[in-house]
Amino acid sequence: MKAFNKNPSGLIAALFAIIVVFLGATLYEHGIISDDFYLKLLTTVQGNVAESSELEVHFIDVDQAECILIKAPEKTVLIDAGNIGCERKIENYLRTKGVFSIDLFIATHPHADHIGSASDIIKKFPVSEVIIPEIPEEFLPTTSLFEDFLKTLSKRNIPVSYSENGKVFELGGGAVLEILGPAGYSGDNLNNYSVISKLTFGETSFLFTGDAEEEAELLLLDSGADVSCTVLNAGHHGSSTSNCALFLKAASPEYAAISCGYNNDYGHPHKEVISVFNDFEIKYYRTDYDGDIVFGSDGKTVTVTTRK
Repeated sequence: MKAFNKNPSGLIAALFAIIVVFLGATLYEHGIISDDFYLKLLTTVQGNVAESSELEVHFIDVDQAECILIKAPEKTVLIDAGNIGCERKIENYLRTKGVFSIDLFIATHPHADHIGSASDIIKKFPVSEVIIPEIPEEFLPTTSLFEDFLKTLSKRNIPVSYSENGKVFELGGGAVLEILGPAGYSGDNLNNYSVISKLTFGETSFLFTGDAEEEAELLLLDSGADVSCTVLNAGHHGSSTSNCALFLKAASPEYAAISCGYNNDYGHPHKEVISVFNDFEIKYYRTDYDGDIVFGSDGKTVTVTTRK
């Protein structure tokens, strides 16, 4: 109690900021205040928060689904948004990490375990830009989930772009996110249209592959893309249809993060993949055992913390 009594105004200010944030979030969610007003409100509340010169990549435990948060020195990126019903976990996680707006949202592909809670998250957080894969019209899903996602983007007037290989997003402090794929796939497997991106920060890098399967991995290698990385987002939740040996050899990661649910029906991660990880001496973490996985980088080295 003595520590609090020394600076009661600081505690009051912190509590006031929390109240403002959640009240603003409620008003924004119900369309009472505009995106611009909400963003200005959050910017004001965050004004006294010291900027970090380091980078964090969070693999959020959303059961048998995927959601990845990138906290760069100046920008925030969210890759996918879990399954239907994950919105509360994701929302709470982002807010506890001091995230109140999203600069870039990447929907890797239109499967429910990757965009299931996307519409809800977009309604709760101002989003500046969205990237989606370009899928031939004959293969576009007609699910209500995907259509609601597109309607939400339109209603919020959020700029949407197809993934463009080679496009670079500057995230501040030297952090750069580059779109690498998909690289020329034209079949009917939506997994292989997954947006593939690489985050580089100093001497460290992170490769995000969505549910890209072996065919897409090999096409990416054939394109000449640099897939080398420090940390690999294991493809398709650690499925043996992805993470082929040639791709892993080219990527040569020190670490791998596997997003999967405990005792899931698919058997992810498959034992064949774990065996290859062990053969290549890749230290892997998995959300079903380790919970939320957070990689931190100072540009030279990577640290790992987990929370179950």
